[in-house]
Amino acid sequence: MRSRDRLFAGACFGLTVLVPGLLLAAGPFAEARTQFGTILGWTVALAVMIPSYALLSRAAASDDPQRFIRGFMMGTLLRLVITGVAAILFVLLVEQAPIKSFLLSFFLGYVLLTTLELTLTLRNNHEESKA
Repeated sequence: MRSRDRLFAGACFGLTVLVPGLLLAAGPFAEARTQFGTILGWTVALAVMIPSYALLSRAAASDDPQRFIRGFMMGTLLRLVITGVAAILFVLLVEQAPIKSFLLSFFLGYVLLTTLELTLTLRNNHEESKA
């Protein structure tokens, strides 16, 4: 496992403890099953971003610039499909769906993990190209 991958895993773990923990402690929405929505939203964000990171980091390690573009586009498509399927399934299958807490947790995870993904991938890729 490369140092970039270890850093990504550690940051994901830290964010997983911090963000849902703070949301659960703060309880920004008074809706039934807030804890369920918060945890499920963050879990879906992880399920979206971890495969996307794997695709992008492997593509960035390649010398072929077209592979990076393909990896980025495949990650984007994968994120879109998983997000759409998860949102539809959540609304259709969960009774008394805690939509506000789910969406807040999911989008916080999506934004924070995307920022982490791009920062680590592009920074390390740029540093490797200088060497």
